[in-house]
Amino acid sequence: MDNPGEIQQIKPGLIKRPELLTYLCIISFIGSGLASLSNLFIFLSFDEMVNLKDEMTFDLPEFDLMMSGGKRFFLTGFILYTLSLFGAIYMWKLRKIGFHLYTVAQLFILILPVVMIPAYPLSWLSILVTGAFVAAYGIHIKVMK
Repeated sequence: MDNPGEIQQIKPGLIKRPELLTYLCIISFIGSGLASLSNLFIFLSFDEMVNLKDEMTFDLPEFDLMMSGGKRFFLTGFILYTLSLFGAIYMWKLRKIGFHLYTVAQLFILILPVVMIPAYPLSWLSILVTGAFVAAYGIHIKVMK
């Protein structure tokens, strides 16, 4: 079995994508793709969700906290997660621009709730996971053109 981080050439000038980069991209396709779709769905149905919450008699503080960001929060989230997805697609194709798109989008995704939602707690776990993904992608930048 190949070393996950190993660079291999298929033909002169053609580089095979390292296994670890393949796994990272697949995880990012799933995570960013689902987050993008969910942010788009919430943006499009925001008013209905607020009305439904007002009609129901249940108390969900997390729901209220997230909805306090307003429609712009979810629209911005949709745009950022879509950029992150495109970054992963470009990295899949071994393009350096993908690393930069992904990294910038992920940094803004970390900042977004802190800026747009009052009293949003800073998530150290999110910072750690994002940092780990950016670092793991970063070690593969040498195989990207």
